[in-house]
Amino acid sequence: MRPKLKSDVLYVPTDDGVHVFGAGADVALRGRTAYQWLDRLAPHFDGATELEELVRGLPDDKKGVVTALVQRLRAAGCLVDAGQDRPHGLSGRELETYAAEIAFIEYYSDSAARRFETYRDSSVTVVGAGPAFVSLTCSALRSGVRRLRAVRTAETATDTGRLAELAAEALRRDPEQDLEQADWSAAEEAALSRADLVLHVASSAPGVDRAVRLDRLCRASDTLLVQGLVLDDVAWLGPCGPGPGPGPGPGPGPGPEWASAWSRLALEGPYGPNRFLTGPAAAVVAGHLGLAAFKARTGISGPEDTGLTRIDLETLRTSTHAFLPHPGARAARPETEEEFASRVRRLAAAAPVTGQEFSARAARCFDPYVGVLRSLDEGDFTQVPLNVTEAVLRVDGAPRVFGAGTGFTEARLSAALRGLAAYAADFTDPRRIRADATVWGWDLVDRRVRAVPAPGRGPGVAARLGWDDAVADGLAQHCVQLAVGDVAAGRTRPVPLDLASATLDARSRSLLGLLRAAGGSVRVADVGGALGTPVLAWWQDGRPVAVTCGTDAPADGLERAVLDRQAVITGEPDYAPRPVPEAGGPPGEPAAGTTWPVPPRQEDLVRVLRSRGLRPVVVPLDHDPAVHEVLPSLLRVVLVDE
Repeated sequence: MRPKLKSDVLYVPTDDGVHVFGAGADVALRGRTAYQWLDRLAPHFDGATELEELVRGLPDDKKGVVTALVQRLRAAGCLVDAGQDRPHGLSGRELETYAAEIAFIEYYSDSAARRFETYRDSSVTVVGAGPAFVSLTCSALRSGVRRLRAVRTAETATDTGRLAELAAEALRRDPEQDLEQADWSAAEEAALSRADLVLHVASSAPGVDRAVRLDRLCRASDTLLVQGLVLDDVAWLGPCGPGPGPGPGPGPGPGPEWASAWSRLALEGPYGPNRFLTGPAAAVVAGHLGLAAFKARTGISGPEDTGLTRIDLETLRTSTHAFLPHPGARAARPETEEEFASRVRRLAAAAPVTGQEFSARAARCFDPYVGVLRSLDEGDFTQVPLNVTEAVLRVDGAPRVFGAGTGFTEARLSAALRGLAAYAADFTDPRRIRADATVWGWDLVDRRVRAVPAPGRGPGVAARLGWDDAVADGLAQHCVQLAVGDVAAGRTRPVPLDLASATLDARSRSLLGLLRAAGGSVRVADVGGALGTPVLAWWQDGRPVAVTCGTDAPADGLERAVLDRQAVITGEPDYAPRPVPEAGGPPGEPAAGTTWPVPPRQEDLVRVLRSRGLRPVVVPLDHDPAVHEVLPSLLRVVLVDE
């Protein structure tokens, strides 16, 4: 072992030893002689001396002290074994000139000199125009690239005199550097497939079109691409793919990250002029792009580098935004019948996701710029008696989605589930639709695959933590719609029920207590007589506020009644439950001896739907696979004729 103390590691004496910090480490070594030992050994921890040579001639107890010190520093990340570094061919002058760059790599990984050599010897091309392009060229030169090609595009004027100055400055600092300049052309675009690294910055509509083309070109040629788009005084930078390790050969390529980020961002022109892309702002944009390229090509990029970076050029406020892979960035086709059957069986057999697991998975779904949903927001809504959260959708003008609960966590979970259901129900990948405009579904009667028309809008969309619960929810929604239709058509009469006779679970009892505390009261009736299964309609102050069905029907109805009461007494109608006027007027008093109906099971719901000549079929809402992976029980129950 050849111990080497990282270049940014510092140490200071303390009352009982020495404090070592830097390189992401912070460790205290205790002992009256700890500082003296480290101070004496530090000059020899240069990676050139074997540990055995350092301890040769020392008594055994002193050898143990030195060995233990080295092991402790290595475990803390302050010291590395230079003997494990891969060999490099950098000259002494290169090591001295680019000591800071090599030390930066060393902070993250081993074989720092070899990794820098890989970067230095890469064929690098910078594409763009204007101040950001000039600054990016400067950044690439100062980072140590040996051969750099700067290709100017025509949409913005470029200071070619400054480029000449940069070339001269580079030669004085590093005689081996070579800067070639060229104008953009079809031949230059094609030549990018032979580069190791392409940096592209653009600030116009033609630049956006070029960025899309370069992404496809570089993915096809396995070329690392790092690009930034400056649109409407905002810079969108990255992401880029992984770079190579310290060994020979190309890296694994850029992957589909940029295409996913751009699709999730979904910016549309026309784009306004850039008022602030000058001077320091251009340098900041170039610095971010240059650093991202350096880290990717040297193989030291981490999870924090996989997001999309946003820079407000007026304030230089910078933020990073995580995003999910976009289906448009990946190949897609309709599944075969066998593939679909196998997948649905796996989905149905999987254990339900816990609330904690879902929260961790769903975090990447929410972002104001690249999320499938913008945010979860309590706004200024009153949070008593129920907590209320809005899932803010990406589409302006879409119906607002709210979740409610007796606690903050419950309300957020409800809003997130409803928001993802709204998103998934509206998202269609045309490549997944079969040639006859159908999709595969799972017939709940015959337990087999069935082709059904690609579903449009309507009931049956469900998002639950478990598959069976989601299927039951979708079935119940159809039963509610049929029962309400029966009432409106006069095929059934509401049967008043006495809530006091119901056997309520803990959640229902809690909600009933909240309703009474808020001065509310409800009347309940079973409107599912003609359908043959219990369907509960709920009225408050003479208004029909909910119709529910299934095992959770009492709790669901009471929650909507509490929410309706809360909206009235707070003057906040935004989250009030949507009224159900088709349910008619409130019922009279329940007849003596009326019993509370037994909640239907899933098979009961299937049976009553079949009695109407309807066959329920489950269609997974999976056209955005990344979202479906977050919540596998996103589905729609559709009805087809028997």
